[in-house]
Amino acid sequence: MKKTITKVAISLAALVATGNAFASPASQALEHAVQAGAHIFATDTFGGHEQSFHGTRTTCATCHVDGGRVMGHLPNGKKIPSLVNAVAIFPRYNPRMHKVITLETQIQACVRNGLLGHAPAYGSQTMVDLVSYLGSLAHGQKVAIGGKPR
Repeated sequence: MKKTITKVAISLAALVATGNAFASPASQALEHAVQAGAHIFATDTFGGHEQSFHGTRTTCATCHVDGGRVMGHLPNGKKIPSLVNAVAIFPRYNPRMHKVITLETQIQACVRNGLLGHAPAYGSQTMVDLVSYLGSLAHGQKVAIGGKPR
């Protein structure tokens, strides 16, 4: 009995230390998806073999600086917008594809064309995690479907 109480106390202390002592299972699952998405964004090459201009394998974070929170740049130096309002402006018209696309379609295009990797499938845990991460960047952004990236 004493061991069980000790284990519970240690577990509760760990939860309190991380700020999740009273978090619901739903909010814990969402937080996990956001954290997993941030990790994927920073580290996953999606099987691509493209070398970045820094000599390392290309990830989303190669071009989307500071986790996508600020304006980024392509290897050729072309500026690209931040991702802070990405979830707020999709779906939107893509002139290259000549159609309205979703955020998931944009992510797939970036992985295929930018990273030269294998894009995550719609509805896959990887895609859910990436969209969750991008959603976390948009906290407080006004929804403007079809709007301009910032």
